[in-house]
Amino acid sequence: MKPYYQEGGITIYHADCRDVLPTLAVGSIDLVLTDPPYNVGLTRNGVAYSTGDNISDYQTWTRQWFALAPRPLIVTPGMVNLAMWLTIERPRWVCAWVKPNQCSPSALNGFNTWEPLLVYGRLSKPLGQDSWVMSIQTGQRDVGDHPCPKDPRFWRKLMVDTSQPGQTILDPFMGSGTTLRAAKDLGRRAIGIEIEERYCEIAARRLSQQVLPLEVAR
Repeated sequence: MKPYYQEGGITIYHADCRDVLPTLAVGSIDLVLTDPPYNVGLTRNGVAYSTGDNISDYQTWTRQWFALAPRPLIVTPGMVNLAMWLTIERPRWVCAWVKPNQCSPSALNGFNTWEPLLVYGRLSKPLGQDSWVMSIQTGQRDVGDHPCPKDPRFWRKLMVDTSQPGQTILDPFMGSGTTLRAAKDLGRRAIGIEIEERYCEIAARRLSQQVLPLEVAR
C-alpha cells in the first residue's frame, strides 16, 4: 500500500487499519500507542466527526482490529467503554492519567478526573510508576476540527516513559497526528493509520513543523 505521507522515519497510511495491520512486518513495531474512537456519537452540524464514531457493532469492530495489533500495546479505552474492554482481554496492567482540571461528568453525580490506560504485553523498559498527574491543555490550534485530540505534553511524557529513542511507534487511529508528532519530537520512528483523509492532511501539516527542545523529554 502506498503511503499518504513518508518523511524522516514517519509514515502515514490513509486507510482502514484492519487492512494495513496485516501487512506490517512482524517485529517491526516496538510499541502501539493509540486512542481509538469511543463511538459516542460526536457530531458537527449533524454529521459524525469520523467514520470511527458511528459503528453499529462497536465491540465486534474493536475485537477485529485489536486481534491484528502488535504488542506491546497501550490503549486509552475511554471510561464509557472500559467494561467492554475488560471482557475482550485482560490487560497486563491498568494505568491512570489523572487530570485535576478535567470537568467531565461521572455517573456518581460528580466529575471524572482520570483516564484509564490499558497495557497489553511487556514494555521495552520498566515503568516506575503507573500513574501520571498532568492537567489537560485547552485550545490546541493545530489540530483542525478534530473533536478530541490527546494533549501533546502528556502524550510525549507517556512515550518517553514507555519506549526507547529510535524505536518505532504505531498508532492505528492516528487522528490529527499527536502520536506521530510526539515521536518526531522525541527521536522515534512512527507509523500512523487514519481512515479520514482530512485528519491525514492535518497530521502531515503538523509534521512539517520544526522540532524544538522539549522539557518533558528530559
